[in-house]
Amino acid sequence: MRLEDKVAVITGAKSGIGFATALRFCAEGAKVIAADVRDARQELDVLNVNGGDALFVQTDVSSESAVHELIEQTVARYGRIDVLVNNAGIELARKVTETTEEEWDRLMSVNLKGVFLCSKAAVIQMRQTGGGVIVNVASELGVVGGSEIAAYCATKGGVIQLTKAMAIDHAVDNIRINCVCPGPINTPLLDRIIASAADPEKERQITEEKTLMKRLGEPAEIANVILFLASDESSYMTGSLVVVDGGLTAQ
Repeated sequence: MRLEDKVAVITGAKSGIGFATALRFCAEGAKVIAADVRDARQELDVLNVNGGDALFVQTDVSSESAVHELIEQTVARYGRIDVLVNNAGIELARKVTETTEEEWDRLMSVNLKGVFLCSKAAVIQMRQTGGGVIVNVASELGVVGGSEIAAYCATKGGVIQLTKAMAIDHAVDNIRINCVCPGPINTPLLDRIIASAADPEKERQITEEKTLMKRLGEPAEIANVILFLASDESSYMTGSLVVVDGGLTAQ
């Protein structure tokens, strides 16, 4: 197994890409710490019943004290952190002119500050054990932008640049840091964005038609890429951006 006995922290693990990644990691032999601001104990039961070794820690990634508690519980149980997947995120489908200061701050706090706080805490631990891997989940909307979703695009662009900067700083610590940029994926987050449109059915069709494959991606397809980036099979990759979007940005 590619992650046999590795200790992996996954944020936003209750649903969508985070939960699919937790399932995949468990199947590959990892010990998984599933973090989410929502109660994910039911999802955690699924992981453990299927033979996994998983611990749920309720965590608000925008809170430094909560992140410290997450890392402390991980180290207390497993002794180290080998992999961090920064997946937690929220959405807001609005133009800048329609976005309040409070909404902007909340998106930045979860989507970008959360990556900063979790990465900072994990790097400190990884240094003590000889290195590790961080995989950040951004979006193709951090690469090309999109209509009426400005603040979200800004946060994901920030995650991409933070990935590159951290990779430069921490290569000396034997810590590899890469970023995956999913396109439109069939997740509750995308469902909420589509549901906010004037005509959700038409919006879903438009979203699918934007891709070369004419469909939404599935969370498991992104989890497979995250697994690759987290494993030794990507040992010569750091500071890299991997776009997984059904060909959307190729056009």
